[in-house]
This record gives sequence, C-alpha cells and structure tokens, in this order.
Amino acid sequence: MDRVALKPFRRIAVMLLAGAIIVTTSSCSRQERKKEEEKHLESMMSILVQVQKNLGRIRQKEAVVVRLSSDVEGRKPKSAEQIGREINTNIRYIDSTLSASKNLVTTLEKENHDSQYRITALDRMTGQLKGELDKKSLELGAMKGEIAKLNRQIARLTNTVDVMDEAISDQEDQMVKAYYIVGTVDQLVSKGILAPSGPFYRFFGTRPALANDFDLRPFSEVDITETKDIFFNKPVSRLHIITPHTRGSYELVGGKTSALLLIRNESEFWKKSRCLIVVVE
Repeated sequence: MDRVALKPFRRIAVMLLAGAIIVTTSSCSRQERKKEEEKHLESMMSILVQVQKNLGRIRQKEAVVVRLSSDVEGRKPKSAEQIGREINTNIRYIDSTLSASKNLVTTLEKENHDSQYRITALDRMTGQLKGELDKKSLELGAMKGEIAKLNRQIARLTNTVDVMDEAISDQEDQMVKAYYIVGTVDQLVSKGILAPSGPFYRFFGTRPALANDFDLRPFSEVDITETKDIFFNKPVSRLHIITPHTRGSYELVGGKTSALLLIRNESEFWKKSRCLIVVVE
C-alpha cells in the first residue's frame, strides 16, 4: 500500500525534474544567443568607429589642402613646388582613405544584413554614411580639378617640372612598401614562406616556423602610408597572424564569412615586420 501511495509523488518528482531541465536549457540558449548578439554588435561598432575616424581624417586633410593652396601665390618657385608635392600627397591620402571607408561601409552593410541579429538602426546609419561618402567623392573630384589648375600654375612658376632623382624615388618607395600573404600552412610551406618543423609535421600537429629567407613575389604589395585595412574572405575564427606586429596597433574584426584587419597605427604595425603573414586554420 505504501508503494501505491508513493507513485503519484514519483510522477510529480519526474515532472518537476523535466521542467527544471527545460528551464536550464532555455536559460543557456538565451545566454549563448546574447553573447553572439553582443559579439555582432561589437564587430559592427568597431567598423563604424573606424569609418567615423576616417571621415575625421579626411576633413583634416581637406583643410590642409585648402591652406596649402592659398600659400602658393607669391612663393618662390622651389617653395611653390614643395607645396605642390605636399598638396598632392594629401590628395592621395584623401583618395585612399575615402576608398577604404567605402569598403568598410560595404562590409558593415553586408555583415549586418546577413546576420540573424540584424540591427535596423545600423541600416539607417549605413545609408547616411554612404550619402556622406558619396558627397566627399564629389568634393574630391572638384578639388582634383582645382589642384590640376594649381599644378599648371606651379609649372609656370618653375618653367619646368623637375623630376625627382630616380635613386631617391626608389629609396622612398622602398621605405613605404610592405607585403602581406594569406594561405593555409600547406600553401605557405609549398611557397617556401614557412619551413616545416619535420617530415611528419602534418601528423603530429607541430606548427611550421617562418623560413629564414623567402621570395616576396607571392606576396601582395601595399603602401603603408595609404593602407588602413586589409580584407580577407575568411572568417576571423580561422585566421591567425604569425608575424610580429605591435599590440594595439591593429584589430581583426568580422563575421562568419569574412574578416577585416583594421590598422590603427601604420608605423607601429609595420615596425617589427614589413611582411604580414596570415595562416588560415
């Protein structure tokens, strides 16, 4: 008779236990979803902040160009020529930063659109940024037209346009050149960029080391003064930077299908190594 009396209590205990498991599972699921949502938001905000910084830099360079342009009149030929070079350097910076910003906004728009945690307000902000960047493109076009006139004025002041010495030009080019490559371990080993730690590295999982000397021809070449970001069509979770670069000078962000290396400080980032090697895990 006691066994009969205990049966209802056993059924109640089983039901309570099942309910507790469901509540616990649901709670864990909500926590995981919240973490993924926060991760998406952080990634989007990081790109957004970089675009805003780029726009601030563009405005600063525009102000410099306007000031330098007004300084050409009354200058000696050599001085005017130097100002002309400074103006053209600033124009190239504006052009490259504007192009990089457009790529960032495209990435921002795609990552947010494809995410299950899509932020509607971010779509509106992306639209506004596109409008502002398009406006800057028009302003840059007009500025280039004015600079072309200014260059002709400088040419008249100097009578001839002196060409920089070829050796100096080559030296300056080398000073701003950097290289990057991305690939799997096997791909980088086959190109002689990584040296296998032994004949059985694939079986024991040992990571190959950098080769003592390697050919730069497989690398992509960049100008460190103009490169603010590098795009990868692989997710962040699969990318591993194996060359030394100053901590805090860069950030690797992105989503499930692509990633973006944001270079915060160009001189610090490339100081330890002019070669960036990224392994796809």
